[in-house]
Amino acid sequence: MNLIEDWILSLADAWWIYMAVYVLSAFDGFFPAVPSESVIVTLSSLWSSSGRPLIWLVALLAWAGAFTGDNVGYLIGRTVGTQRFRFLREGKGKVAVEAAEAGLNKRALLFLMTARYIPFGRTAVNLVAGAVHYPHRKFWHRSLASTFVWAVYSCVIGAVAGAWFENHHLLAVTVALVLAVVIALVVERLVTALHRALDARAERREAAEDALRAERRTAAEEEARADVEPGSPRGLPDSPDPVDEEITP
Repeated sequence: MNLIEDWILSLADAWWIYMAVYVLSAFDGFFPAVPSESVIVTLSSLWSSSGRPLIWLVALLAWAGAFTGDNVGYLIGRTVGTQRFRFLREGKGKVAVEAAEAGLNKRALLFLMTARYIPFGRTAVNLVAGAVHYPHRKFWHRSLASTFVWAVYSCVIGAVAGAWFENHHLLAVTVALVLAVVIALVVERLVTALHRALDARAERREAAEDALRAERRTAAEEEARADVEPGSPRGLPDSPDPVDEEITP
């Protein structure tokens, strides 16, 4: 056990670990198989239990890498679309693409902020945003905010677990990873429920607006018919037929 913990700590001290955080966080923006969040959580738990690596630098590079990856994914989507990628044409990838298209059409800001907590969501929303030519200026502004929240969130999870098991580095890493998975599942359910609730509310509002428009249209049609009916209160008086008028000398 001590050998494993020593090996893990030696990795935390490696000079290249910060660059690895940046690269993995960037690749995660357009290739969902990269476990960037697990690496960030692991390093954050080690910082909390051993004081290394520097958590502020891990968070900063995770933020920068995630922002870079989001924009690379956007440019890929804008250039080649989403149908070139098999993992986005079937299974969870296809579901994520469909959800991204609907989310960007209905509530782009909220979806860009929350999609990264849904499996395949981050990759899908980046590629779809580019494919549908979502304005890049709006995209990178919102990506800057959402990646910051994600980086801080990942570091906090690891730091909390590391503080619980300060003298047991391997256990701290294990608990941090399990905690990250559990929280990710909970957040995914909450985000999905939130979007469904907003969709339902939007549908009810749209139905109410349609009913109101139909009611107004019916009232306008009835008023128009009343205006042209002879003898009606709003109608014009009957004019005498010039043919039937008696001509007097």
